[in-house]
Amino acid sequence: MFTPVKIVRFWLPALIFLIGAVMLVVSPDIVGLEGAALMLGGGLGVVVSNRIHQMGLKGEKDRDDEMGARQFMERYGVWPDEASEEVLDRAERAGDIEPRTPPAEEVQPPRVDPHNRPPRSSSRPDGRTRSPERRTGPRPGRRVPRR
Repeated sequence: MFTPVKIVRFWLPALIFLIGAVMLVVSPDIVGLEGAALMLGGGLGVVVSNRIHQMGLKGEKDRDDEMGARQFMERYGVWPDEASEEVLDRAERAGDIEPRTPPAEEVQPPRVDPHNRPPRSSSRPDGRTRSPERRTGPRPGRRVPRR
């Protein structure tokens, strides 16, 4: 929980923000406002610099992956993502790539027939459903317009 990376990335900015909020509460005048703004700006600076550092580390990992792909291309004459199973097996036996794991079989749930539904239960005491049954012909009490 308290590794050096987590302390610098999360706890240090949180502590700086907290100090800024305390300064504003303790001294609500202009001096407290300036101190709070200064501390909040400092905490934001730590957050931004941590983010830039993380982006740099991600770029370094991408460069390492690209270098590994280029070495694979030089050795086998094909890019790793375009290689056949035979070439990948050779590279795996030679130790040029990490052992591949076979893809896990996807288990699909059984299909449910949408037309095979259980009958709806009625919440009315007399057992009738909420929607009236279809009637043929005019409804009682309504006149049928003549054409």
